[in-house]
Amino acid sequence: MASDLSGIVESSFPTGALVPKAETGVLNFLQKYPEYDGRDVTIAIFDSGVDPRATGLETLCDGKTLKVIERFDCSGCGDVDMSKKVTPDEKGNIKGLSGRTLKLSPELIGLNTDQDGAVRVGIKSFHDLVPSKIRDNIVAQAKLKSWDKPHKTATANASRKIVEFEAQNPGEASKLLWDKKIIKENLDFELEMLNSYEKLYNDIKTSYDCVLFPTEKGWLTIIDTTEQGQLEEALRIGEFTNTHETKNVNDFLSISVNVHDDGNVLEVVGMCSPHGTHVASIASGNHSSRDIDGVAPNAKIVSITIGDGRLGSMETGSALVRGIMKVMELCREGRRIDVINMSYGEHSNWSNSGRVGELMNEMVNKYGVVWVASAGNHGPALSTVGTPPDISQPSLIGVGAYVSPQMMEAEYAMREKLPGNVYTWTSRDPCIDGGQGVTVCAPGGAITSVPQFTMSKSQLMNGTSMAAPHVAGAVALLISGLKQQNIEYSPYSIKRAISVTATKLGYVDPYAQGHGLLNVEKAFEHLVEHRQSKDNMLRFSVRVGPNHEKGIHLREGVQRKFADFNVNIEPVFFNDKEADPKDKFNFNVRLSLIPSQSWVQCGSFLDLSYGTRSIVVRIDPTSLQPGVHSAVVKAYDTECVQKGPLFEIPVTVVQPHVLENIENTPVYEPASNRADKSVEFQPNTIQRDFILVPDKATWAVLRMRITDPNRGNDIGKFFLHTNQLLPHKSCRKLETMKIIGVNSEFEATTTFPVKANKILELCIAKYWSNHGQSHLKYSLEFHGVAAHNPNAYVMHAGRGIHQLEIGALVAEEIQPLLQLKTAAIILRPSEAKISPLSATRDVIPEGRQIYQNLLVYNLNVSKAAEVALYAPIFNDLLYESEFESQMWMLFDVNKSLVATGDAHSHTFFTKLEKGEYTVRLQIRHEKRELLEKIAEANLIAAYKLPNMLSLDFYDSYNQCIISGRKFTTAKIREANKMLYIAPIAQERLTKANLPTQCAWLGGNLVFPKDEAGRRIAVHQFTYVLNPAEKKSTSNGASNGASSNSATPAAAAAVAANGAKPKSQATYQAATNPANSAAGDGVSVQNDVPANAVGAPSSPQKGKTSADDYAESLRDFQCTHIAKCELEKAEKIYQEVVAAHPKHLQAHLQLIQNIESSELKSQLPLTFAATIQKKCTEGDDASIDKQRDELQKQRAALERIVKLADLVIGQTDEDALLSFYGLKNDTRPDASKIKTNMDKQRNNLIEALSKKGIAVAKLSVLDDNVKDSVSKLNDVYTEIIKFVDANDSKAIQFSIWHAYAHSHYGRMYKYVSKLIEDKRTRENFEELAAINNALGFEHTKIVIDRMTVSNFPSTFRLF
Repeated sequence: MASDLSGIVESSFPTGALVPKAETGVLNFLQKYPEYDGRDVTIAIFDSGVDPRATGLETLCDGKTLKVIERFDCSGCGDVDMSKKVTPDEKGNIKGLSGRTLKLSPELIGLNTDQDGAVRVGIKSFHDLVPSKIRDNIVAQAKLKSWDKPHKTATANASRKIVEFEAQNPGEASKLLWDKKIIKENLDFELEMLNSYEKLYNDIKTSYDCVLFPTEKGWLTIIDTTEQGQLEEALRIGEFTNTHETKNVNDFLSISVNVHDDGNVLEVVGMCSPHGTHVASIASGNHSSRDIDGVAPNAKIVSITIGDGRLGSMETGSALVRGIMKVMELCREGRRIDVINMSYGEHSNWSNSGRVGELMNEMVNKYGVVWVASAGNHGPALSTVGTPPDISQPSLIGVGAYVSPQMMEAEYAMREKLPGNVYTWTSRDPCIDGGQGVTVCAPGGAITSVPQFTMSKSQLMNGTSMAAPHVAGAVALLISGLKQQNIEYSPYSIKRAISVTATKLGYVDPYAQGHGLLNVEKAFEHLVEHRQSKDNMLRFSVRVGPNHEKGIHLREGVQRKFADFNVNIEPVFFNDKEADPKDKFNFNVRLSLIPSQSWVQCGSFLDLSYGTRSIVVRIDPTSLQPGVHSAVVKAYDTECVQKGPLFEIPVTVVQPHVLENIENTPVYEPASNRADKSVEFQPNTIQRDFILVPDKATWAVLRMRITDPNRGNDIGKFFLHTNQLLPHKSCRKLETMKIIGVNSEFEATTTFPVKANKILELCIAKYWSNHGQSHLKYSLEFHGVAAHNPNAYVMHAGRGIHQLEIGALVAEEIQPLLQLKTAAIILRPSEAKISPLSATRDVIPEGRQIYQNLLVYNLNVSKAAEVALYAPIFNDLLYESEFESQMWMLFDVNKSLVATGDAHSHTFFTKLEKGEYTVRLQIRHEKRELLEKIAEANLIAAYKLPNMLSLDFYDSYNQCIISGRKFTTAKIREANKMLYIAPIAQERLTKANLPTQCAWLGGNLVFPKDEAGRRIAVHQFTYVLNPAEKKSTSNGASNGASSNSATPAAAAAVAANGAKPKSQATYQAATNPANSAAGDGVSVQNDVPANAVGAPSSPQKGKTSADDYAESLRDFQCTHIAKCELEKAEKIYQEVVAAHPKHLQAHLQLIQNIESSELKSQLPLTFAATIQKKCTEGDDASIDKQRDELQKQRAALERIVKLADLVIGQTDEDALLSFYGLKNDTRPDASKIKTNMDKQRNNLIEALSKKGIAVAKLSVLDDNVKDSVSKLNDVYTEIIKFVDANDSKAIQFSIWHAYAHSHYGRMYKYVSKLIEDKRTRENFEELAAINNALGFEHTKIVIDRMTVSNFPSTFRLF
């Protein structure tokens, strides 16, 4: 029986607050002007990408017209190099860059309109086209569908085989006979292989072949999502501009494409986060239910991706500039962009210059696009506005985040509604240069559409990122109405209107709301009312002082006297360079200047024509109490005061508290009129204290406790934000942000670093959603220990003893600790090339070509390490940089992308395996001459040390010199303490295994003994190493090697008289070091004559110069056996053998020559597949030709067997075994004997390996591999007498031996070891073949993907 819940359950949901619009008058505006709903307006969303198939973003209000009209990825993350053209064969087959054969159907060939019938090919990794979380979902789903079942089955079967073997062969594995042991190893390795692939699966990247060709309807892209080359079944997609197609690659990822540079570049557009779609939905979502519409539901969207998937989703200068150029291009084509929304940004170190900011200003000032930007989510401390909107001119509209009672109820499910307010975390004015970054505030939260890949229809997001698109949508409404009423407007008149008409919220933090809460209705009325105003098409440039700051900001020490500021004011017309000169000549406005506070003074009137006028603004802060004080000078047109100020000069003054008595520990406590000295906090109450940090202070301790009685464990949620502004540094350089739970039971303590003699803002806010009133008692206690002598934190090893003069704020216990954690090497560019970029994509209208300087660096990692890369002159700069970009990409030796970095890469470490790497750094600018100036820019590679280096301290100079009594701890009082550090001993540096050419070591130095202080009061310390010594090259011989002059001398002798050396009975080690063998990669070793074999004895002494000459000539000839053409090599070989019949080196060198000239180096399964193909494919003529080639191979292999047998037959194996059976060799020349015996052993192993491989290959040619197993076993058992099967000298043969036994687990193990030493495509292809032979199709697919991703044909595009 159903119960009657009427009157109990609320039946109507407040859907209107999910995408709030009532707060800013949007609903009233649309009710009054239903036609001004954004029609004829286009909003560009500079973000992470917009999903055109998300709910509400498919069409405009007519249900037919597409909403997302363009979609570009300006970051370069989706770019594919399609410059390679290929022509299909008669069957329609082409070779893809993956190595796969791609088949074009007759239909596809028929669509191709290329005059030569050619198509373009490329390859694209889809790894970074979606967010990491979505990648995880894609992998998880693929794993569930196609991996888990076969892999678990294979793993179970492998485990079962091991159990069965162990049941049949009981006992310890180590005691098994060798033939049983390799069977056990094979089974174990097969299971190990399956387990290793399970671990690797989540890291596998998928790359797809891309094919591109022109058709009558434009470019057609085919992406081989089948991974089998069946292009008829692959994904087909046209250019988004022409077709507006968006297609799914899988259940999660949808893409669109664009084509640039006449087909040379394919741009695959994905999304690096859901953020951009959510933003677009707020600005312009169009739903069946009007309650959840965006602000301007009939506005069109252009998606401009500036977030780069290679960097997570961070924006780059390249992406921003390309996005700006694209908007300029669309405007010039007549496809006007009216509004830009950018809910992205960083914090700049300065804002009065910067390449990106200049182009943003040009976008507004020349093209008339209204640019709306989120202010940032970095409050509640002051001066935390991000860039943008904080750029060199106040040309953008900056937006703070507001939360209404209705939003609290509908979006946050709060148990009770609170008064509307700004969010605690929204960024605050002023900008560091005094400008106003927040223009207005708007609702900063919404539950609306997100991309399909999230598998969610909608999602709650909050931030100024959500407030900005609300304002962008509102601007679209205004422009829609102005266009329909034919009212001329500019970005300046729009910004002025929304500023003047915003609703000032008296109870809300003034630094967070700008001019107040946006009011769309009043803004439109203002624009209509003042449509004829002469200043609608101009702005007023306000520049303060020599640095052209946007306002006046005094925040340096105690302000004890007045200060005068020169303020330059200049009217600037829209598109000033092309403005009508008559308008400039006739312009005049008479202004009334009104300061809002008495401590700000200036002239009352200003007559302003076209040109710059300078006024003086006096700030007299002498009467101001400690705290922050703001004022504004407003300039009104005396002819029309009611239209509001034409411009403003913002003023902010900070007067700090000064702690007078610092003899004891300095403590700050806020003023309070309560007996318990507490401060009352309501939700979103903000308490700001500005304190001049005492001299010598380095850290502070904040103590907090709720004083309300009977609160028990009821926790107050407080947002702590401390900040100190440093010269030419962003607000993030010295700050603490933390949410702290405080109750009445326990004191909450927080420690944070401070900078002496700088004003500290201590900002404590009760979190906006934390209900109830709280009384908080807090105090701030300062401590300090630091070294005060110059350059105290930089130690040069070459200067010897390093001195530290340590002082303290008050008496402090010190226990110094210096730990060096990183090692830095300086990379200098091996190449720097300036070239123009795309002639269509990278040109600022009109004709301003962008150039790149591509700097290339080489990095050698000698062993696995974590490395951070950064370019010092560009690091930590983005919007303020003189250049457009500073992106670098790190590639391994196979051109596979390993890591990417940009403006803030110095703190991001990447784990690198041993090997050679290439770093490519791209710097962009339109001026070549500027790019030429940075052609020698260094790159720093910072290595994490596996073990930190700790340095000792001494309080006596002499004790430091002799490494005597160490200093541990002491209490510092008034007098400074002298400590000394000795340079690191060379032995310690050697043991630390520092990277080659290490320039300095970096780490941290802490002084306090107090644990909290040790964690916080950390000083960065640099230890500059002595320059590396250049190793002198000796011309003399060592260890029995002849001098360098021997080789040219021998060559000259042969050339002069053709003399042949005599056979020598005396043994001497060969001249040249071992050379790498071609073919199967076994090293060639020098041989020892037979007379040196047997019971080892010392080499004979007293050789004549003739003996030396003969041996030098012989060795010179041997080295050339491997290098010459085979015919010439045979001749030299016969000469050497005739003169030195017992010199075994000649045989091995000839084997090497035969392998390099007659045989292709191939691993077993690849070799067998090649032979099979040669014997079966093609017509009769080609098969006959293949058979002739196979016959040549057979002859070469048989020759190798004979040559190897010569070495084996002349080597006394018993003598070698006897020698290696010796536990101790006490003979005086034991080391020389060992060297000789090692060479004999290595030559024997090589000969055995070469013979075994040749025998195995012959058995493949004869198709009787099983019949050769006995011979191969004989070789194998001989080799393992001396080395393990996986030894580098034997591993190639071991692979063939495992193949002959069908031991694919062993094959996997040996091939994996080869890959550890050197990653090659051939080794990965052999791995795939091994898994195919085992019937593991699922693992073969994964290895194929690894092969394609790990071995690209070219470096990735920027």
